[in-house]
Amino acid sequence: MPWAEDLPDAMRSAGVVITDGPGSDVNDLAPYRVAAELLDMAPRGVRFVPCPPFVRGREVSSEALLHSAFVGYEFNRFVLPVHQAVMAHALA
Repeated sequence: MPWAEDLPDAMRSAGVVITDGPGSDVNDLAPYRVAAELLDMAPRGVRFVPCPPFVRGREVSSEALLHSAFVGYEFNRFVLPVHQAVMAHALA
């Protein structure tokens, strides 16, 4: 998908939704907070993976973390092996 700044439009074709902490831009990025209503716009089977550490009500709503698309905790189980594989590849 090409770059999209309209979040509802981007959600309509998303397969995976990943967030990151907004840092010092928290106020500027508030309109891009992922909520359950936005996840409902996504195609069936979408996966929602907020990057830890995430803050309820900041980059994600509490309701989004209860949504069936949320796989954050399950996904995070694989983060360390992925990082290790990237480092091993880079050092090879």
